[in-house]
Amino acid sequence: MKDIKWETLDRLKAGFKELEAKGEFIYMPTINLDYYPGEPYRSNYYGIGLLEQGEITFYIDLTRYHIQAPAIIFADTTSIKRWDKTKRTYEMRTILFSEDFMQSKLIENNVLNSFSDLSSLGGCVTQLNEVEFTNFLTLFKVIDSRVNSDNPFHIEVVRGAIYSMINEVAYMYEKYGNQTKALHSLDLRFREAVAKHCKQQRSVQFYAEYLHVHPKYLSHVISTETGMTASEWIQSQVVLEAKVLLQDHTISVGTIAEVLNFPDQSTFGKYFKKYAGISPSNYRENL
Repeated sequence: MKDIKWETLDRLKAGFKELEAKGEFIYMPTINLDYYPGEPYRSNYYGIGLLEQGEITFYIDLTRYHIQAPAIIFADTTSIKRWDKTKRTYEMRTILFSEDFMQSKLIENNVLNSFSDLSSLGGCVTQLNEVEFTNFLTLFKVIDSRVNSDNPFHIEVVRGAIYSMINEVAYMYEKYGNQTKALHSLDLRFREAVAKHCKQQRSVQFYAEYLHVHPKYLSHVISTETGMTASEWIQSQVVLEAKVLLQDHTISVGTIAEVLNFPDQSTFGKYFKKYAGISPSNYRENL
């Protein structure tokens, strides 16, 4: 578990034989956070989770979500995820699936558009009312009943249920926003820009020009929406990217400094220690 940079379906299948694994998807009738790394990670799969009971805390990129049931969670492949494993008072069904699984025979434009829109967010969390919860539970029960079926078309049934879930999640997001809070459009565009460009750009001025706004206005909006200044958000995202890279022991600290566009390893080390409170080497040793 220490060397994980990317969590993969193959590693989950190999490490946990009890998982309901079929081709390019894994169905988890109950979640076990032992399946996931304790440190930040990216994944090569998408995930949809239905929180049925209790509460759970997790992070998508720099955003913390403390969710109470009933709720639906969507996470994509680009976001950095981390689970709080200290509380275990929850029940959740989860389906994990690859992009190839989604794209295969994907001909419905509305599904493709919903999938693209959700992926651009990095993830989505939405509370559900009783009717909405029942709808998602029904779709998960369809998957549960087909995952080990002898029916030669059972994979298509599972795929259809996932298509339906994606459209439902997209509708929930449009209706309620992310965790019932609509993001300021500038805040959302800033987060997307930082996630995309932080390996090369770390100045507020760059993002203000990129988003065609004044730096002071950008900082005001970000501070109001997130409680962090724009500069703090950028710094935190860079540190998060560095932590993910440091989990892969095959990549030297010097190479990570280059990947993150620091002039040298020493400058990267000082930056990381300043904002993470620990040196890159010590962080890696403590994984």
